[in-house]
Amino acid sequence: MRYCLRRASLGLVLSLWAGRVQAAWGPPLSDDEVFGPMQAELDRSMARLKQDDFGPPYFLAYRLHEVRRYELAASFGSVTQDGDDDYRALYVEARFGGRELDNTDLSYHGWQGFGGRSPQALRQQLWSLTDGAYKSALSGFLEKKAKRATEFVPDVLDDFSVEPSTGYASAQPFEEAERPALRGLTERLSAVFSGYPFIYESLASVQVRWGRRYLLTSEKTRLATAADALPSVLRLSATTRADDGMRLDHQRLWAVRRPGELPPEGELLEAARALAEELGRLRAAAVQEPTAAPAILDPEFTGVLFHEALGHKLEGQRQRDPQQSQIFKDMAGKKVIPDFLSVIDDPTLSEFQGRPLGGYYEYDSEGVPAQRVVLVERGILRSFLMSRWPVKGFPRSNGHGRADVSRHASGRMANLIVEAHGAVPLAELTRRLMALARKAGKPYGFLLIGSSGGENPNYRDSAQTLEVRPRLVYRVDAKTGAKILMRGVKVVGTPLVFLNRILAAGDDQTAATGFVCGAESGHVPVSQITPSVLVSEVELQRLPEDRARTPILPSPIHEAP
Repeated sequence: MRYCLRRASLGLVLSLWAGRVQAAWGPPLSDDEVFGPMQAELDRSMARLKQDDFGPPYFLAYRLHEVRRYELAASFGSVTQDGDDDYRALYVEARFGGRELDNTDLSYHGWQGFGGRSPQALRQQLWSLTDGAYKSALSGFLEKKAKRATEFVPDVLDDFSVEPSTGYASAQPFEEAERPALRGLTERLSAVFSGYPFIYESLASVQVRWGRRYLLTSEKTRLATAADALPSVLRLSATTRADDGMRLDHQRLWAVRRPGELPPEGELLEAARALAEELGRLRAAAVQEPTAAPAILDPEFTGVLFHEALGHKLEGQRQRDPQQSQIFKDMAGKKVIPDFLSVIDDPTLSEFQGRPLGGYYEYDSEGVPAQRVVLVERGILRSFLMSRWPVKGFPRSNGHGRADVSRHASGRMANLIVEAHGAVPLAELTRRLMALARKAGKPYGFLLIGSSGGENPNYRDSAQTLEVRPRLVYRVDAKTGAKILMRGVKVVGTPLVFLNRILAAGDDQTAATGFVCGAESGHVPVSQITPSVLVSEVELQRLPEDRARTPILPSPIHEAP
């Protein structure tokens, strides 16, 4: 399996779909109206749920997400989609055995389904899911216990950490989407692309979601908070082809907690025009041949690099699964990256330089308070991203157990921060880039801007090859510093080699939002706060190509009558 960080999209942000219905949204139920039937069924199950000679589960958790969603899309100034729906996603986690040994592992998933609004319907659905989850937990426990008779377990660890129970309810008044205003904004943004004859397809889309997460456990945890895995997303995209037939796609995204956090309309219109003009310049750009040379990575590209090459490798559960690459297992206290860099993950940070961060939350999916964690301190590995599944040397969660509405939580990134000690201005990075290229006998280095995402396998049976796709690629002349836009390449490498080729970092630390990260526990929103970095060498390879003849007739929007 490949894990990848990619720009959020309407189809990727949420995998569950309750069916398209026109929803007449009323006010949400009160917290007590939701928790009442959940508590009643949880108490009944813990007291009476047993099979043959096997007793009840030692732990049971109910998670409910109440979601209201409004989606619209427009192309070339005309609305193509306008609809809403609402649903309740249920997730039941059952554990049989004890904390030292139970049915869970990295591949464990509880039982999920959809819930009704009436107390009777909700209890009925929880009863059915709990029955399935308990039987599955019992089977999994017996299978796991039997495997212990034959498999070698180098580190015998508990399966569930001890954490304090929590009780908390945050105020979250329901916000109805301002539909006429959003419809008008979407029409005007999409109309921008009508002014560019070379754009063949375009879309401006908005997905507004209001979500509340309820968590109830047999440990007396009771949480009612905003659903952190359900951002609202504005997306602009456009497509064209170069004269040689190469398909070119470009997009910009904004992921926010509520529509009011979007930039002003003037800024969004300017972003749409900039996107179209970049696409026009890419059409005229030459195709870059495969090569290796020094490069400057801008903050957004750097963020994706660290997310893929380091962040996923530091997810706690990977350190105890022998099928994982386990690059950093038993490396705590040792140097893993250059000593002028530190890496932190901080889900408690709600914004940076006025920009809302997608990885913000108060409590993780297991009810543990969010915590700032120093992962790497001046190059030295200090910690991992921990859920309640213990790892050797790290028996407790640090509030990073995350999941989407239908998955079991595992250690995940939230707001990944790269801090540079001894940062230098971008002009100095450029000077050093040019000197590196000349020293290596290269006519140019590269400046890589932005990213549409990246991929990096984590299983041992796959080559640990990192791929990151830059949005814009510039050659930087080694003698003059002149920049020339190129197209058609991606960056490849291996994580440890790539990270340790970083020679310097800029003083331009910037937040990149609008990303969604996919792994075993589903898709969750994340952000990166990173500077530009100078790398001694990057390898550029050709992208897979989709070439076709350009349209025969001109666009009817632009053809004279």
